[in-house]
Amino acid sequence: MDLVTTLTALSAAPGPAGAEGHAAALAVELLTPYMEEVYTDALGNVIGRRPNRNPEAKKVLVEAHLDEVGFVVTGQKSGFLTLAPLGSVDPRHLPGARLQVLTTPSQTGVVACMPPHVLSKSAMDEVPKIEDLALDIGLNEDEAKKIPLGTPVVFDTVPMTMGDGLFSGKSLDNRASMAAVLLALSRLPKALDIDLTVLFSTQEELGLRGVQPGLFALEPDICVTLDVTFGHVPDAKPEQTVTFGGGAAIGIGPVLNRDLTSRLVSLAKAHSIPYQMEVLSGKSSTTADMGQVSRHGVATALISLPLRYMHSATELVTLADIEAVASLLTAFLGGADHA
Repeated sequence: MDLVTTLTALSAAPGPAGAEGHAAALAVELLTPYMEEVYTDALGNVIGRRPNRNPEAKKVLVEAHLDEVGFVVTGQKSGFLTLAPLGSVDPRHLPGARLQVLTTPSQTGVVACMPPHVLSKSAMDEVPKIEDLALDIGLNEDEAKKIPLGTPVVFDTVPMTMGDGLFSGKSLDNRASMAAVLLALSRLPKALDIDLTVLFSTQEELGLRGVQPGLFALEPDICVTLDVTFGHVPDAKPEQTVTFGGGAAIGIGPVLNRDLTSRLVSLAKAHSIPYQMEVLSGKSSTTADMGQVSRHGVATALISLPLRYMHSATELVTLADIEAVASLLTAFLGGADHA
């Protein structure tokens, strides 16, 4: 599997929370070569199964969320579209941003903004509210009224490599983790001692919704969740971030199983895989939180990928960190001890 090619396709695919269809179709296509069965459920979750004929085999679930932050059309004014957010979006990023309206065919627009020449100093210091912004897609008022209310909208960003081993694009939260899962699957032997399921879950950005019925229905013994976390930038406190380019971030905290966490650390050391610890004093605010409370409880571990500029139009990861996450997941799934 070519990591950059896969990551480019995943990043470009539109799939905001609650409207993941395009991204889900791509996920089915990419997952199919590595699994015996791939299907979607009522919530739009993409599920891949690679069963083990041994009834005593541990049921291991690998989970990463599929959706991205975005917007939804709420109306129009004077030919401009009004929007509401799907997930947590910082409105400071929006004036002048290019967005893609997911009509058929899709349409590109720009969030309207006033030039600084005509703004007062106080106006320039104000943070706009998303509901006060307007999206210009070059339509007159009658044409804009034909855009259906509820039409989803995503950032319109061209994914690309940059710098020394970096990759930028939209929706790398959490498509970069999906790429790591696919890379790990491509490296696994055909014969495994586990019963393996992959779940690419929906609507994480709207409250971890898709993973809950997914976990309940699949009833795994063990769950390994992959998500992104905050890569360090100059204005961030070190204790709030992990090292960007520092390898896989292994979560440790009360919602995570300490035995699984310890096993991941041991594997990283044994295979010389770059890793770092991420201390989570309460909930992880990822889909890993749902494992603890699904049915009778699922032993869950969390591997996170350092990412910069989360929930913006241009997120940033390192290819080396994706490789580290994929290598750690490969070592875990290919190992013989999953007790």
